[in-house]
Amino acid sequence: MIKVEKVCKAFGHLQVLNGIDFAVREGEVVCIIGPSGSGKSTLLRCLNQLESVTSGKVYIENELIEDKVPGEAYSKVNHKKAAEICTKLGMVFQRFNLFPHMTVLENVIISPMTVKKMPKAQAAAIGLKLLQKVGLEDKKDEYPSRLSGGQQQRVAIARALAMQPKIMLFDEPTSALDPELVGEVLSVMKELAAEGMTMIVVTHEMGFAKEVAHRVVFMDKGEILEENTPSEIFANPRHERTKAFLHKVL
Repeated sequence: MIKVEKVCKAFGHLQVLNGIDFAVREGEVVCIIGPSGSGKSTLLRCLNQLESVTSGKVYIENELIEDKVPGEAYSKVNHKKAAEICTKLGMVFQRFNLFPHMTVLENVIISPMTVKKMPKAQAAAIGLKLLQKVGLEDKKDEYPSRLSGGQQQRVAIARALAMQPKIMLFDEPTSALDPELVGEVLSVMKELAAEGMTMIVVTHEMGFAKEVAHRVVFMDKGEILEENTPSEIFANPRHERTKAFLHKVL
């Protein structure tokens, strides 16, 4: 579903990603862990073109969306075509980014109506089903300010799903939540994983990674140092940096 080849990303003189090779199969849940500043979020943002890579290739379902060689400013790929391919990706951010002047249902249906030109009645029917899925159908007419952080993040998940993506990207979706609200968001993510959604999750929730991930990737200083099954990563990490990180967080 996703393949990344020798991807580098620099912000000026700061090298954030350094030669990333990475692939995700259909239906796979991959959790990316590592210290802050290791490039985890930047990698996700390069996948959905919120950031442009400095060099390397990115494929979505075997279609090339980024192709840059070192020293060249422009991708060899048509930007309009790449943007269309990227609609296969849904993304949930650390912050909920809901429109405060729109109701919950309006937040969920705005993207399919605007991007896919979906009729409002059809979008609303899909939106209500998704709100039911995340346990918030009764909040459809509320405004975001009336919701808890956990509820807002569940609305954000419903909003991403409204575009009917094939792949979901989660960028530390529980990091902005109070501890007692984390579980309600993780339960929705677990349900998506059980349904076979392809997911890449940047997370500090090691329990979630252990329980749900098919594969765990450890990043540090812009590189993937280790990737393996959760049981191997957590019980028998091979890289010394992975061992040191897990010793601190577990």
